[in-house]
This record gives sequence, C-alpha cells and structure tokens, in this order.
Amino acid sequence: TQLSSALFGCHVSVRPHQEAVPKPMLYCKCGYSCGIPAALERHLTRFTSTAEAEEHSAIKKSLLPPRRVLSSPDLGHLLDDDHSFPEPCRRCSEVHTSPTSPSTTKHSRASMPHSFMISEDERPGSCAARVLLVRHGQSANKRRDSGSPASADPDLSDLGFEQAEAVAERFYHEFRSLDPSQVTFASSPMRRCLYTIQPTVRRLRPPAQRTLCHGGSYEFGCAGLSKPGSSPEEIAWDFPEFTAVGFNSRSTWDYRGDSPKETEEECQARGLRIVHWLLELAAEGTKGHSATAVPKPHTIVLSTHQTINDLLCTILLEGSSSKWRYGDLKYKLRNAGVTELYIDDNGHCFMGTQNDGTHLLHLTKR
Repeated sequence: TQLSSALFGCHVSVRPHQEAVPKPMLYCKCGYSCGIPAALERHLTRFTSTAEAEEHSAIKKSLLPPRRVLSSPDLGHLLDDDHSFPEPCRRCSEVHTSPTSPSTTKHSRASMPHSFMISEDERPGSCAARVLLVRHGQSANKRRDSGSPASADPDLSDLGFEQAEAVAERFYHEFRSLDPSQVTFASSPMRRCLYTIQPTVRRLRPPAQRTLCHGGSYEFGCAGLSKPGSSPEEIAWDFPEFTAVGFNSRSTWDYRGDSPKETEEECQARGLRIVHWLLELAAEGTKGHSATAVPKPHTIVLSTHQTINDLLCTILLEGSSSKWRYGDLKYKLRNAGVTELYIDDNGHCFMGTQNDGTHLLHLTKR
C-alpha cells in the first residue's frame, strides 16, 4: 500500500502494517500516556481520593484504533480526476454510485465496535501521518475590561500565554529528539493561534519550511469581502518564525466567497481545502522513505480554533462536511487542548486522543 498514491498518485512505497511494531504505551482514560508503569502509577496517584478519581484509570489502547474510515465524494472532489481515496471496509459501508459522478462512490459510515473482527486485507495500514490539532489559548477578549469592545483579532490573555508555555513544554519533550524534518508546525493567521504555538517553535527551532502560517485556516466568519484579514508582511513583523502559505493573490486571508462575512457553506468549502493541504503535507512527509525500512510517521501540528477543529475532524473522520453546522459541536476542544488524528498508508483517518489537556493541569483556571 502507498499513502501518496492513495492520495495524490505519487508512488512512494512504505512497509506494510504487520512489519511495523509500535512501541508499547500505557494509557489513562483521561488521555495521558507514558512508556513505563511507574510514570502511570504516579499520574493515577495524583487523583486518588479526589473528585476526579473516576476519570483516571489505566486502559488498554492500540496505536491506531479502528474507528471511522476516510472516504468521501467531498474529499474526492479535492483531488485530480485520475486519483481517488481507497474504499472503506466492505463490512461497515454501503456503497452506491453518486448521481453526480459515475466514477465516485458514496459510503455510509459508522464506528466499528472494538470487538468487530475484520480480515487482514481490511485492517488499518501502518501509521503514515499524525495530525495534532491544538486549540489556541484563552483569548484576550475573554478578559477585556467591562464595556471595552472585542478585538477582531485578539492576542492571548495572561492565562492564554501561560497555556501557550504549557503547550511548548509538552511538545518540547515530545519532539526534541526527532529529526526536524519529521514535524511540521502550522498555524491559523489569527494572532491568538500564532501566539499559542510560537513558544514551541522558539524552543524547537524547526527549519523555515516546517514552520507555516496558513492564510486559509482562520476562524469561521472572521474573513469576508469586508474583512480581508492581515497580510503576510504584517504577520512576519510580529511572528518572524513563520513562513506564510495559503494566502490569496491580494496577500490577505484566503477568502474565496462573495459575502461581507463568510457563510457556513463557504466555511465548509474552506474546510475541504484545508484538509487537502493537510493531506499534501502528509504525503510530502513520506517522501524519501526507503521501501525496505519502517517509515516514521510525519507529524503535523496545527494551531487552530474550536470551530475549525470541529469541521476538520468531521471531514477527516466522517468523510464529508455536509452534516457540519456552526455551533453544533461534535468534536469539542478546550483552550490549549490537543486532539490527535492518525492517517494510515491506505488514506484512512482514525481518532487517537481527543481533547487532551493533561499538560494544563498545573494551571489555575481563571
């Protein structure tokens, strides 16, 4: 199987899943993970005899849990006519021909129970990409003085900056030993997202091509004909670590509609473009792997917003943006929390840890 051929027709070979042996990990039901029993025991001890005790216990969890399958006409429309995503598991999908495209199939999806057995050729492939969606820290608008107008593009509050440092501490320990080419850091062009991931970037110092500010990943409704957003030059002034990508020909945020303020339908279309971009990064990250070596998954860290996180998870896990509605959150993400997604070399997407905030436990809520 080949991730890039599944996504874009690029022929990059990766080793089959059965040859890749994931490092055993230990997990708490809250999302905490570690590699040794003593560390897990210390974590659990912190919550013994507390009101949160029921939320913390050891669980078993696979590296790539078999959940929803990525396959959709919506995603197929992002690709060239000659390329398509692989079909999902035959036992959990009903396939029929789309009336709008004879070569495209629609699939109804449902979560696969953990006890549901699938044949060897239907098992998830080896992990080719890991996507970490990080919501920005607390907005300065949340702590503004009474009667003060809200900023259209606010910074972080004092707590938000502390949350950003906590994110940096987590990612520094996680990524400091990795080859810098294995991780891409990206952000919304909005200041609260850039400020959230900036401490991480400053500590790890990834190369410029792995530190990106994407002009199309702003929060819902924050751009339109009357709201062009900031330019790459303005962002570079305060955030020189970031390389601007995905801005429009006018050097402002990538709004492509005709409304004063972005509509839900326009946001859905933009979400598909962001997913396309993420999949391109994932395919790019697998290039150069030897066909005889176990490939290391490429990690993409995206500093984003609650609404965009919900939209991206909906598209990647359910294969379509059609059921997404603004404000009707299905995949919630707290300030500075992290949601983890995996893309295997068959082009399927799976949920890892959702809304993990264990790196924030030491902060006082205010």
